[in-house]
Amino acid sequence: MLTHEEPELDISEIIVMDPDNTFYMKMGSSAMTDYHILPNHILVIDRTLQPVTGSIVVFYHEGDFYTREYCPQAKRLVLKANTPAETITIENSESWTCWGVVMLTLNPVLQPQHQTGRYSRVCAC
Repeated sequence: MLTHEEPELDISEIIVMDPDNTFYMKMGSSAMTDYHILPNHILVIDRTLQPVTGSIVVFYHEGDFYTREYCPQAKRLVLKANTPAETITIENSESWTCWGVVMLTLNPVLQPQHQTGRYSRVCAC
């Protein structure tokens, strides 16, 4: 017997502020594990948000997409990762494009044994 009723939970109301500008990507590297973003985590990205210091951003630079922490400085932009080798510094004259701000990540926990049949594409990471 139900002792109390909870309001219906609609996950899209929580993670999608602007459906036309919300996108999903899989994290493709281990460059952000110190930020608890692991390979194959699903990134929920809002393209309408402007980054602020400390934002995790998806950006395009020199032909590739990256996910890093946005850390602007006086004469350059530092896009931080786990290590200095993975951190990207962009000088004022260099071109880059902020593709969007990561709002949250989805951590797949479904075990491989469950990823069959109708569940084969659920967080199939």
